[in-house]
Amino acid sequence: MPDHVRFTETMHGWLSTQVEAPHEDAERAGRAAATRGMFVLTVVTPDVDALVADPCHRSPAYGCVFLPALDTRPLRVEAGHLDLFVDTAAGSRVLHMRYGLRLLTEDGQRYYLRGIKEIVRRRPWPTMIADTTTLFTDIFRGDAAEGTPMLRGILRMGPGGVTAQGLSFRGEGGWLGLRGIVRYLAYYVGRVARVYAGPRTPPLRGTWALPGPT
Repeated sequence: MPDHVRFTETMHGWLSTQVEAPHEDAERAGRAAATRGMFVLTVVTPDVDALVADPCHRSPAYGCVFLPALDTRPLRVEAGHLDLFVDTAAGSRVLHMRYGLRLLTEDGQRYYLRGIKEIVRRRPWPTMIADTTTLFTDIFRGDAAEGTPMLRGILRMGPGGVTAQGLSFRGEGGWLGLRGIVRYLAYYVGRVARVYAGPRTPPLRGTWALPGPT
């Protein structure tokens, strides 16, 4: 039986219509306008071995997204994924965690959330916690990340969210389900540690080739 792992992740923050601005500026504009965003996702890895072997390291994601600027009701994740660590043009010195969520409202409107966490040693000291809990987010109309976003900003996970995520891990398979969790976390920590044990590297953000679905 493959080692199966799942966990739940909650992130929240601020989004705005200033989609031509950097994400940080859009976040500040969203905060000033009280335009919130939030999601609750359950990420499921049916087979840890397959996850590691997959070049995208992709896991399905399920849940709902709250975007009051678009709809007062939760948006259902019709199809979603998390690409755990994706190598970039800078190789293993910069990794991306990529979220792609196709969203559906109760009255049939469709939106797409694209989020990227950038894992890079941009300071003399490691910034792992900030990097892995900061999601640079764009919301598009339709089924893919195409054209100009409708909303832009940043979703974050605070200490309470990190604790809740850690406690949400569940496994099935060997060692009464613990083996998959151990192997998943070992892979996660190993990839991240190699980034922060290496030299300082300029972030790619700001030069992302953002058009097109993730």
